[in-house]
Amino acid sequence: MIKPTAVYAILPLVVFLGACAAPPDQPPQSRKLADGPRGQFECADRNSNDYIDRAELVYLRQCGVGEDLRCGSVPDTMAPIPARDEFEGGRRMLEVMDADGDNRISKLEFRAHCNSNR
Repeated sequence: MIKPTAVYAILPLVVFLGACAAPPDQPPQSRKLADGPRGQFECADRNSNDYIDRAELVYLRQCGVGEDLRCGSVPDTMAPIPARDEFEGGRRMLEVMDADGDNRISKLEFRAHCNSNR
């Protein structure tokens, strides 16, 4: 007979391994993006938490936000990790777009920035 305490000790490991073995919905590089600012936001928000966090700033340029901080065209698909020097441009973009000062860019902040630069 298995003791209940042994089951509770093993359960987190089973849940963790099950989550690791589950196939992802769709690899980020092959996901088709929406048009306009929404698609650019989805492209940069790699963890899909509805914010462009500091770790995701490197993706802004390759997702269509230009060096002049203007929103451009949406890429066909999400490209792999860009070069490290892309972070400085992303940091500048964060300073401009982050209206509430929480060190991340929300969908609303991103859309407002893109619409103001047309």
